[in-house]
Amino acid sequence: MVDVNAIDWNEAWKKPDKEEGKKAGFISCGRRWNDPARCRRFSDAMKEDDWAGSMSRIHSMDIHPHSRVLDVGAGPGSLAIPLAKTVAHVTAVEPSKGMVTCLRENIAEAGIFNITFVPKKWEDVDINSDLDTPYDIVVASYSLGFPDLQDGLKKMNEASSKYVYIFWFADMRSPWQRNYSEIWEELYGVPVPTGKKPNIVFNLLNQMGIFANIEVTKEESVHKYATFDDAVADQKEGLNLKTEKQEQVLRKYLEKKLKREDGKFVHREISHRAKIWWEKEKIHEI
Repeated sequence: MVDVNAIDWNEAWKKPDKEEGKKAGFISCGRRWNDPARCRRFSDAMKEDDWAGSMSRIHSMDIHPHSRVLDVGAGPGSLAIPLAKTVAHVTAVEPSKGMVTCLRENIAEAGIFNITFVPKKWEDVDINSDLDTPYDIVVASYSLGFPDLQDGLKKMNEASSKYVYIFWFADMRSPWQRNYSEIWEELYGVPVPTGKKPNIVFNLLNQMGIFANIEVTKEESVHKYATFDDAVADQKEGLNLKTEKQEQVLRKYLEKKLKREDGKFVHREISHRAKIWWEKEKIHEI
């Protein structure tokens, strides 16, 4: 029988990254989000219906008008901007150049003045000099790309005075791997990566002496494109496809998956998402 207490859960989190590094094709988040044009496409999708896709996460957090929130990996402001309309202040940490550009544009467009942003990787942030700690809420929404998860979680805990919230994929590491699992081997010649499940985060927190809660829900993701070729180009870039053969495999697959709605090509999918959260407490070694 495996002794779960003997498992190094921090190393277990790193393992899929090491495996994926040996596999062809997949583009890293850092490279993907340095492109402002790609970030704007993502941002425009997130802004539909006044950031409606973010509201379920916001409503699930214990926030109040006086709350001060730290958003780690803020992206184009998917949480930060709607949060800023509700709370006293939001600090947004975001390292990718493309996302920072979109975040600035979206803040200006919304006419919001209670967001401060820190254009750094979370692992490079000094919580004493870069931030105005502590925050009532610290949140990381699909942004756990830290080289050392344990250090990242510990820093989030230290920056909070009340709650920490993490949102992550419950079924697979990312929509890319989930959406294209059927053709992954045909695209890259290797099986689809196993991914990083939220139980690793939960078990690592427990190992750190942080006793968190976890809740799994279903959530719909919607991607809309003006033309079929726009969909192919966007997905081809995200999947980092290089050959004509790979593109033909992708086109054939999207012909089956995309639906026409109001003149647009739409991909809808239901996925399982995890919310992990805890009240601030001191870390006790187990």
